[in-house]
Amino acid sequence: MRKVPPRLLLLFAISLLLFVFSSSHAADFQTPWAKKVVASDTFTGKVVGVSDGETISVMRVGRAVKVRLHGIDCPEKGQPFGKRAERFTSEMAFGMEVEVQIKTTDRYGRIVGEVILPDGLSLNKDLVHAGFAWWYRKYAPNDRTLKALEAGARAKKGGLWADKNPIPPWEWRRGERGRQAKKKQVSGFYHGNIKSRLFHKPGCRYYDCKDCTATFKRREETIKAGYRPCKVCNP
Repeated sequence: MRKVPPRLLLLFAISLLLFVFSSSHAADFQTPWAKKVVASDTFTGKVVGVSDGETISVMRVGRAVKVRLHGIDCPEKGQPFGKRAERFTSEMAFGMEVEVQIKTTDRYGRIVGEVILPDGLSLNKDLVHAGFAWWYRKYAPNDRTLKALEAGARAKKGGLWADKNPIPPWEWRRGERGRQAKKKQVSGFYHGNIKSRLFHKPGCRYYDCKDCTATFKRREETIKAGYRPCKVCNP
């Protein structure tokens, strides 16, 4: 049997040690990083505010952050059961230490997630089960649990399902925006700023300024009253 030169044995031993050392250090760096990623998706904090049924404020790293409950939509404050939904959320969560499981953030910069109460139950699901929220199909289309909870609340006519034809909040918001736009139109086609003496047409960013209190149906009336056309909207 041919002898292996001592120099080759030494090089092999050094290579093996370097491989083991580098592997163990790679694991040391990867594990904390992996844990950090998981931890960043969940945080625990005290609920310090309730804006409405599906929006709360939770303390995170020393400051309050807005959290929008994922997969559900509560009645708006102007709708039937809107205040009841807000009160339910407040009774269940205000002052409590909750766990927030982050799903995403919305266009307003709010965290969107599931809120787990101290008893281990989901505030999101509790609201639907009690009949104070809809399953928001648009943002949680495959959530079978929310689907079943809504069906159950509907069947027993709990909460908002006591109404014969409750209006989903997303439809109500769309109708409310239409009513507001119509109200602006009938209040006066042109708005005159009593300070700058400029007048604006609907759609102009200055149309609803605090000093735009003069209203006119016709452009000629506006000019006759001493107002000049806005250079932004060119009425």
